Amino acid sequence: MDADSIYQYRYVIAFLGLGIVLGAVAVLIPRLIAPRGTGPDALKTYESGIIPERGAWRQFSLAYYLYALLYLAVAVDVIYLFPVALVYRSIGTLEALVAVLVFVFIIALAVIYSWRTGAFRWE
Repeated sequence: MDADSIYQYRYVIAFLGLGIVLGAVAVLIPRLIAPRGTGPDALKTYESGIIPERGAWRQFSLAYYLYALLYLAVAVDVIYLFPVALVYRSIGTLEALVAVLVFVFIIALAVIYSWRTGAFRWE
């Protein structure tokens, strides 16, 4: 790899370095300036000044996680479909349309499967 080919990646290297530096700063500054609590009150749950009635750990229903995963899957799919919708007019081929329809069909199969297995039933 010669100097000319490394020069082509200068922006990638700069953004990678900037990301590492900003990530380190975001972790180190709170460690340096945050107050450290000691004693039994330091480990108590803080609820906006209200005295907690019970512990912070509670067991949630699996339905919450299923809804969250389903939402995440649909949101990611929409993120993938948005750029395609923006450039479809300039592409305008049948191949692009078929690719998008196959993608949406696979997502529809996942939603139908979740529906059939009862993931949408709130119990």
